[in-house]
Amino acid sequence: MKIAILGAGALGSVIGAELHTAGLDVILLDKNLTHLDAINKSGLRVDWDDRTEHLKIPAMEPEDSPPVDLVILLTKTLHSIQALQSIKPMIDAGTCVLTLQNGLGNVENLLSIVPPGQVLFGCTMTPGDLRGPGHVASHGMSYTPFDAFSSDGPAAAFISALENGGMIQTPLAKAQVWQKAAFNCAMNATAVLGQGTVADVETFIGLAMVEKIVAEVLSVGEKEGVAIDGDAVSKQVAFAFGAHGGHKPSMLQDFEAGRRTEIDALNGYVASRGAALGLDVSLNTLLAGLVRMKESMNP
Repeated sequence: MKIAILGAGALGSVIGAELHTAGLDVILLDKNLTHLDAINKSGLRVDWDDRTEHLKIPAMEPEDSPPVDLVILLTKTLHSIQALQSIKPMIDAGTCVLTLQNGLGNVENLLSIVPPGQVLFGCTMTPGDLRGPGHVASHGMSYTPFDAFSSDGPAAAFISALENGGMIQTPLAKAQVWQKAAFNCAMNATAVLGQGTVADVETFIGLAMVEKIVAEVLSVGEKEGVAIDGDAVSKQVAFAFGAHGGHKPSMLQDFEAGRRTEIDALNGYVASRGAALGLDVSLNTLLAGLVRMKESMNP
């Protein structure tokens, strides 16, 4: 089985490295030519907690990819449709797609192009940092829950191989996608608006307000029929405040680098779905609007 990582930035490269070291046949697909050239010249350098490896993983642009059995989509959500269109001939030939992207609405994006039986979905708590061209790092625990969208489609045949690569198939994958999104809705948008760290969010926004933002997200998910563990989100927030105070959330990193954020897949998604469902999601609506306004002023 051949697997392609579509969106081989920091996280995509780390996920590809994990699967490669587990013995799976992996290629990396991206549009960052400097990153690709460095990987092909010297191998992908990965700094793990206990070692550094240089992994010989083929890397290329998506349009140059050979046929693969499974694509793991890890582009930014705003690039999803364009990325999927770049591999549509493979999809039409039966290639399955697993989205591990941040945010909400990713399965809907896939279903607009990929047949339901070829879709898998999940999320990942795997840390990934881009240190330079061809050089990534990961630390701490890797955790990637996933599931097939349809139990009787061809995508279900990949479950065993992905579990051998360290991922975890679970019927709770959908709930865990929402739990991660609830955490990110609370932490990312507030960090962008204050241009501060996780510790700054705790100091100036406070736990009570963070929990109100989370509660709005959970209310939308529950209205959509997702059984979400709110206590798990609260524990994740408490852990972030206690152990990762100096961290800049990814949305702030994107904003400071002049890149578009994923606000539409987080607070923006909650705002639109909440309005459609008749729920009070005023905090997420406000946060989404303010981040979009701030983005529009970004030089």
